[in-house]
Amino acid sequence: MTGYIQYWTKAGIHSEMDEDEKRKVFLTNTMSLFLAVVMILVWFNDIFNTENYLAAYRRTGVFVLMLMIPFLNHKKQYKLSKSIFLFFPSLILLGVPIMIGDIFPGQFIWFQYAGAIFCSIPFILFNHNKDKIYIAFFFIYYLLVTLFIDKLLLYYGKPPEAMKELVTNFSDFKLPPLFVAFFSTTTLLWYNRINAQYEKRLKSTNKELQETQEELIAKNEEYEAINRNLEEMVVERTKVIDSKNRQIIDYANINAHKVRGPLARIMGLINISDYSDDPKELKSLFEKLRPPSEELNIIIDEINKTLEEGNSGNQDENN
Repeated sequence: MTGYIQYWTKAGIHSEMDEDEKRKVFLTNTMSLFLAVVMILVWFNDIFNTENYLAAYRRTGVFVLMLMIPFLNHKKQYKLSKSIFLFFPSLILLGVPIMIGDIFPGQFIWFQYAGAIFCSIPFILFNHNKDKIYIAFFFIYYLLVTLFIDKLLLYYGKPPEAMKELVTNFSDFKLPPLFVAFFSTTTLLWYNRINAQYEKRLKSTNKELQETQEELIAKNEEYEAINRNLEEMVVERTKVIDSKNRQIIDYANINAHKVRGPLARIMGLINISDYSDDPKELKSLFEKLRPPSEELNIIIDEINKTLEEGNSGNQDENN
């Protein structure tokens, strides 16, 4: 049962609507279903209590119309459903009794209050910025009903003399429903104005939050780009360091295996020269220094060439 009620009260509401439109459709469905329930209760009273079958037919007509409203909202006929809700119940419940002369004394009382209450309903159901014509039309319509329904009832009906005297008393008979119409309408106008102000502030706040969010997203993308660049730089630097390490290892290998041989021979010949004063022997020793010196020079050239190749390779990687 609860699921059916939720389904019919939310008929026609979809995600593309803003919150105000959703509320208005929900209120249209809810009030139409509420009025349909009221018609059922009054229908039982007309049939079993007063035996007024003409009135029961009218309640049935209103009941069927109210059940059509959620269906029309489901078909996205929003203005049509609101117009049916605001116009046809009053036409059937107020106009038909006057046209056929089916008037009771009690109708002099509740007809006016019904019109006064419905003066404020257009402000609930319609959008104040888009549907001003609808609001003005139905407000004037129900204001005229509140002001002149008693005149129509007196003209077409035959109320008791006491009722006629009561109707002529403006302060007791006419002023209270007019006060109800004025109070409900001004209250709704004030409420809608306050609600519009809060909605405007909310939209402004949401816009600022959205701009802040977009700015944060842009900053986050910028930071991610910086992080990616840093990672690439770290990888490149790591490659450079690895290359330098390989050069150092190569240099250490050269130093360990190639440089030490000729260098040891040179140092050995120099040490031998310290123990000889013979010029011929010293000359012979110096002659023997030439081959290891040339070999050491060749090794140093190889070291320089290796280092130059490593540096040129690192520059190519950086470029």
